Parts: sequence; C-alpha cells; structure tokens
Amino acid sequence: MPTDTEAVFDIPLGETPDAPILSITRARRPATQTTTVIAHDGQTRAVEVPGEHALTVYLDKQEVVTLMTLGQAPEALVMGYLRNQRLVNDLAELAAVHVDWATGACAVATRSGVDVATLTAKRTITTGCGQGTMFGDWLDTLEPIHSDATVSVETLDAALGRILALDTIYKRSGSVHGCALLRNTDEAPLLYHVEDVGRHNAVDAISGFMWLDEETGPDKIFYTTGRLTSEMVMKAVQMRVPFLVSRSGLTQMGLAMAQEMGVTLVCRARVGRHLVYSHPERITRGA
Repeated sequence: MPTDTEAVFDIPLGETPDAPILSITRARRPATQTTTVIAHDGQTRAVEVPGEHALTVYLDKQEVVTLMTLGQAPEALVMGYLRNQRLVNDLAELAAVHVDWATGACAVATRSGVDVATLTAKRTITTGCGQGTMFGDWLDTLEPIHSDATVSVETLDAALGRILALDTIYKRSGSVHGCALLRNTDEAPLLYHVEDVGRHNAVDAISGFMWLDEETGPDKIFYTTGRLTSEMVMKAVQMRVPFLVSRSGLTQMGLAMAQEMGVTLVCRARVGRHLVYSHPERITRGA
C-alpha cells in the first residue's frame, strides 16, 4: 500500500537547544481511486471514489481505537484525537507518532507513559459519523469561552468564498466531509483545510495541526460541512474557537451546549446568507 512518502522527520518541540524532539512520519494515502459505473442511460463512465482505510492507534503499545479515515493527514488526526480525548495533554509528552499503512497502525510513544485502561474506563457513545466514543467525564471538565471577539458578515462571506474556491476531494468524488480553520481578520486567510470520511476525523486533524503549530483558537473561525452536534461544539470549546460555522444544521443539544459554553453557531452558511443560532451579539453588520 504505497504512501506519498515514508520518511520520518524529527521536529523540535520548542526553540531551545534542549527542546524535546518529536519523531513523526508523513504517510498520506491517495485521496481517491477510479472505478467504472453504469449510468441511467446504460453508458459506462469512470468516476472517482474516496478512500477509506482502517488505522489502529496504539498508545505506548496499548490499543486505543481503530479510526476509519481517508488518510490525508493521519498523523495530525491521531494527535488531535489523543488531544481531544484528553489521553495526552502536553505536546512535549509525545516522543513519536509513526503511521505504517502496511500494517494499518499508528504507533504513538510518550515520554512518561500513559495508563490507557484507566483513562478510557468511562465511555460516552456520540453521534460521530457511524458511531463515536468520548472517554471520561468530558462534560464536567469543559470551561466556557468568555470572548469579546466579533466577526463581521463581510468576513464570514470572505471565509465562505475562500472555502468554496478550493479544489476539494468532495467536488471530485463526493462522500466526504470537510473542515477548515481561518483567521478572523478582514480577508479571513485559510490556515488549514482537511477532508475525511467523517466530520469528527477532520476536526481532530485540524486540532492536531493546531497543536503541532502552537496555534490558539480565540482569533479563529472554524468551518465544517457537517451538522453541529454537542460533540462538535465540545471540540470547538476544547480548541477555544468562539465561532463555529456549518453549511448544514444543528441539534438541540448542540445549540444548548453552545449557548452555555459561549460558542457562536452559524448554520446553513452560504455566501450572502446564514442563520445565527447562539451569541448573535458577536456578529457585526455594516451600517
């Protein structure tokens, strides 16, 4: 099973000479493959189908989870998953993140060791695409976002226009979700864009990139193609992003959590139109 590259990189986690080193692969999978279909008129044609690959995560040689993923950013996905599940809380604790598609495994090593059984003893089944799981008393540990940040309608439209212009896997094959992180300035520059077979994978991958690049959330806008459930809001709170935008809708619990946790939800978002469901005082409009 080929990858774009099987190289291993050593990344210093800091600027000091004695900064810890993270050993990390860059094992991206091909996004799509071509197959032949029969159309309604009986004619054959070639279409692209997105990939879906099983990736089993081992944390200090203990099996944690098997993720079904497109494989576009597997290392960031695993890092974001471990961060959002609070299985690893400090980036400097990570010693290695190695993805091997030949075995369908990601081996993560920490410097101090993690007791996976204890941390994963309590589980909550979520609305993740198919079925998701959250470990521990995650609702009890969330801290609300208290932010004076605002975003203008013009900036929202700029962000949506920038995402619409991307050459995406979805445009070529469909069947995937996309997430993006943009900076909350007038031109809404795009920082990350990730597509995956599940929206939660794409969120986790962006969280992993943010962690690695030491990006913080208060001055960001998070966009997703998927619906805004309580888990999506919870992940925005964990990343400390006050603006969560979706081209889709939301759930009652997602709305209730956003109202309580200080997240502005913008749904049914297109250039020139949207619906603001929570904390609308953060959305500004020209005179």
